[in-house]
Order: sequence, then structure tokens, then C-alpha cells
Amino acid sequence: MTDALLDWFAEHARNLPWRRERTPYRVWVSEMMLQQTQVATVVPYFQRWLDRFPTVEALAAAPLDDVLKAWEGLGYYRRARLLHRAARQVVDDYGGALPDSEAELRRLPGIGSYTAAALMAMAFNRDAVAVDGNLKRVAARLAMLAGEVSEGQVKATLQPYLSEGRARAFNEALMDLGATVCTPKTPRCDACPVSAYCAAFAAGRVDEFPTPKRRKETPHVTRYALLYQDEAGVWLRQRGTDEMLGGLWGFVLQQTRPEGVGLEPVRHAYTHFRITATPVIVTTPPADAVPVPLAELTALALSTLDHKLLAAWRTSQSASETV
Repeated sequence: MTDALLDWFAEHARNLPWRRERTPYRVWVSEMMLQQTQVATVVPYFQRWLDRFPTVEALAAAPLDDVLKAWEGLGYYRRARLLHRAARQVVDDYGGALPDSEAELRRLPGIGSYTAAALMAMAFNRDAVAVDGNLKRVAARLAMLAGEVSEGQVKATLQPYLSEGRARAFNEALMDLGATVCTPKTPRCDACPVSAYCAAFAAGRVDEFPTPKRRKETPHVTRYALLYQDEAGVWLRQRGTDEMLGGLWGFVLQQTRPEGVGLEPVRHAYTHFRITATPVIVTTPPADAVPVPLAELTALALSTLDHKLLAAWRTSQSASETV
């Protein structure tokens, strides 16, 4: 199976920027960005990130605000904070060279079992299987793995096909196969280089694997956003690093409606919940907020929700001026 897979990969590999000029740092950044985020979304962020922070030393020396601004819009901001912390640790403890031991990698903030395996395989070409969603799906179909597929099951299925010195190509080939051929819906089995080895294909049951997850109802919350501006600027607060969207700036949100002029509600969906935030123009500065001069506003990292709130406020101001 391995030869068929790698022959296919040699012809059909995706042309991704982190596979060009490959360094451990570039692979690491890409893996952190790709967690729960589509490749097409990551590519421009990755390129801008490398322009701003070309080395681990540059990242380690940067203020957190600059790091979050570069990550702005990519979501899951905890990844950026952990990457920043880990970069400083790599500089302090390893002289700026990412360690090439899985045990040492796991000691760095933000690097769990998957990221450590991915770095071992794709940065250092060491024998490891990096179990992401694509590999889970491919393995589930190859071996007809029912129920919730575990990392151990995936490794047990794929490890026998991993030949020494080919880990990088093997993992990337499986990822590309899952992303472009062995897709969640309407897989292209006629174009699959390993269909001859696939138990689900042989049984005519490809659509049954992996077992579909039962969808949970998405919670919905409502909040009020306090909008206030004076001669000093727009009043915002910086979230604590232990909060959701930690380190980002934004409007003060609260559950009760304050006195003031309400605007049209703004809606936003996160992975695990949805929020409807009603902007309210208040007459006194919100507690815990500080004024941010308008000239400095674009330099701060705001969440997508806060950008929506700011846009709604500006639209209302423009409408008022034309009346």
C-alpha cells in the first residue's frame, strides 16, 4: 500500500507554503495554525506571519499584542498565546532550535500528542504517525473501524505501512488523500490509490465510516455591548489571558441591558456556542475599560465579534450624520 500511496503523492501533493523552504519553525507554525482551521484560510495568515516573525527568535522577542494582531481573525487565540510562550521557552532553553525529541516537544506549551508527532514526522522525518482528522477517516475506512475512532486504533492501522525514513511523505500523503480524495462526503474512491487495500470499499460501505457523530444542540447566549467614546478615544477592555479570547481587546459585554441607545443586534457563531450581542451607546465610560485613541485602534487585536460591533457602531454614526 505504501508504494501506491507515495507514488500518488508524488504526482498529486498539494503545493503548500510550509512544505517549501521547510524548517522546523515553519512546520510548527503551520501545525498550530491548522488546528481546527481549513488550509485555505491558513495559507495567507501563514505567509503574513512569516513576514512579521521570520524566526523563532523574532516571535519570542515580540510583544503579545503584536502576536495576537498577526493572528487576528484566525480564531482559537489560545493557540497564538501558547505558540508565543513556547517560542520564548525554545529560545531560553534550547538556544532557538526546536527540540527533535517527542518527549522534549511535549514539554513546550501548546504541543500535545498530535503536534509532537506531526513535528517529529514532518519537521524531522522521524518515524511517527500524526493522527489528525484526515488520518482518522482514512484509517476508519481502511480497517472498517466502528464507533469513535481512537488515536491508538489509527496508529495500529497505519503504523505497519510506515517504512523507515519515509514518515514525512507518508503522513503528508495520507493528509492530502483525506483532504482531496477520501473526503467526509462523496469520497472519490475511483481516484483513490489505496482502494485495493480498503475494507470499507471492498464491502461497499465507505459511507458508513467513520461512524457519524451525533450532533449536539448549540447553546445560544445574549449579551449587551457597551459602546462609549469621548475625546480620549473609544473605551475598550483587554481580556485577561485566562478568559476566552484572552489578550484581545474589545467592548465590555454584560448580561443586563444598560441605559442608552440600542442598535441592531450583532450575531456571531463560535465553535461551541452562538452569541447575539446588542450594541448599546452608553453615556458613561464602562467599568474596567480604558480609552483607546482612534489612531491606535487599528493596531490592536480585536475579535471578529468586536469588529462586527465596531462596524455596526460606525454605520449608525454615518447614518446619523446624513440625517
